[in-house]
Amino acid sequence: MKKLVILSSSLIAAFGLLGFGAATTTQASAKTAKPAKTTKTTIVAGSPSLSINKIYSNSTSVTGTASKGTKITVENSKQKQIASSMASKKTGKYTVKLPAKQKAATKLYVYAKYTTNRHYLYRIMTVQAAGSAKTATKKVTTKKAPAKKTTSKKTVSKKTTSKKTATKTPKLQTPTGTWQSTSYKGASMKFTFSQKTGLNQYVTQGKKTTHVLKNATYSVDPQSVNFWKINVTAKGGAKTTFYMRFKGTKQFVLVNSKNQAVKTSVGKAPAGNYTFNLQ
Repeated sequence: MKKLVILSSSLIAAFGLLGFGAATTTQASAKTAKPAKTTKTTIVAGSPSLSINKIYSNSTSVTGTASKGTKITVENSKQKQIASSMASKKTGKYTVKLPAKQKAATKLYVYAKYTTNRHYLYRIMTVQAAGSAKTATKKVTTKKAPAKKTTSKKTVSKKTTSKKTATKTPKLQTPTGTWQSTSYKGASMKFTFSQKTGLNQYVTQGKKTTHVLKNATYSVDPQSVNFWKINVTAKGGAKTTFYMRFKGTKQFVLVNSKNQAVKTSVGKAPAGNYTFNLQ
């Protein structure tokens, strides 16, 4: 599974009242030592982007997309480099050939590194069993009874085949982009997540928009597939923790540590149950 990266911090006042504790994050750029194993990744301004396709036990390479021209390296569970390649300077796509097929449940560390500075980003991937890559399909064939013979014509029935395909669960990604909330008592909020500028939050009341949080560092600690713990560090160093529950790949609501919806407020927006949609 991917270890993801994400969200917010002028929620300090609101979530402080809810009793959420602050979390310490580890920045993943401008370092010379190998990063220790961790269950979360922190994105800071200037870090490269990195997305990785699923890796299976019969895979012969690691593929995905990263910032154009970055160096992609793959390390084993002991964090020893086993392969490397470069992301395309035009598309950012990359293919890193593995020296051998990896066993299921093996942990691989995949890095994207700028060659012009010391900034990098990595994700921990778990190799999945080869069988999980196949989509289950069932064929249902219906045969029609042969038509009766007549003195003038012969009719032959055709076989009708239909396919049933198993429905896949929506795959959640890092919430890079702009998320706009629903309106409550004339106010709305907007969260913008960027790997270059971090987390920014805005509150709009009437015709006035206030920039309440600027360029905060954020990280995510998944509690389940769609329930995430968010750790935020503001530019001044203040830290806070909050939780979010995804209702789909393009919508989330803010919840407490027990995954229960709670009323929240950012800046001077009235406390309410806001729903955020990807723009």
